[in-house]
Amino acid sequence: MRVGVSGMVEYEARFSKPYYNKFGEKIYLDQMTMAELLERVKKNDIVIVPCGSVESHGLGQAAGEDTVIGSYIAERVAFETGVTVAPPIFYGSHPSHHYGMPGTIPIKKEAYIDYVTSVVKWLSNAGFKKIILLNSHGQEYVLPIVKDKAIIEEGVKALIFVTSWWAWVRDILRQGTELKPGLVLETPFIHADELEASVLWYVAPKLVDPAKLKESDAEKMVGVIPDKWADKAGNVYGRPFGWYDISAYMEIHYYPKGSVGYPSKASREKGEVVVETAIQRIIEFIEWLHKTYPPGVVPQVWPNPGDFKY
Repeated sequence: MRVGVSGMVEYEARFSKPYYNKFGEKIYLDQMTMAELLERVKKNDIVIVPCGSVESHGLGQAAGEDTVIGSYIAERVAFETGVTVAPPIFYGSHPSHHYGMPGTIPIKKEAYIDYVTSVVKWLSNAGFKKIILLNSHGQEYVLPIVKDKAIIEEGVKALIFVTSWWAWVRDILRQGTELKPGLVLETPFIHADELEASVLWYVAPKLVDPAKLKESDAEKMVGVIPDKWADKAGNVYGRPFGWYDISAYMEIHYYPKGSVGYPSKASREKGEVVVETAIQRIIEFIEWLHKTYPPGVVPQVWPNPGDFKY
């Protein structure tokens, strides 16, 4: 903060700084004027909605980690492709075992679904006809409901996608994967652990306290059923039960320090490989989507009036 020559206080707040893509155009929807918005959808009607959370991520990682990671990836993709990024949805839905941790702010699933559905509906009204809900939090079992609710109950005529950043890199997230020579993921991806700490450390190094990562390590990993039947975060192993299909031990009982894993094994280098790989793969999809369905062209994925006979 400083006082300018006019005597006015000059302070650039968190949301007042515009961000531009490589074409010199604004990235974020909330920073555009209506004139800029109307021009944007003529050229590119794809919008990414980062869906994150505010929740405990251990003693050394910021509570907004999920939103920070998802927004970073969306912004990097938008910088290269010219798509728009909507303001992130900061609060999220949570599985039962997350409840009660300091800093975790769960939203009831019904409220969350309705809220995101409204966002989708009115993004479509604004001219965005390809809407990508980019999830970065453990709620990937909830968000697909939004897609169907928007089309069937709200009459939205748009192509809606639901994905999570880790879905683009599942092949490199398994324990023991050598990300590059000498750089190995030592532990399974779960929560506030080696992988998540690495990713946040790469995208937002000032939001990680490396001195606290070791202290945040889990004392003991526990599971209700053996791992051979139960998957980990991201369902990267393809096991019979997805991570969200089983009632899990409460974090407040078994992981009171907030990390379900070992963030002390994290490194920025591991995060770099994972994030940059995800970004490049998402960019490839976005470029295909824009070429296959240019602005204003939408495959009919909604019913016609009279289709239903009930």
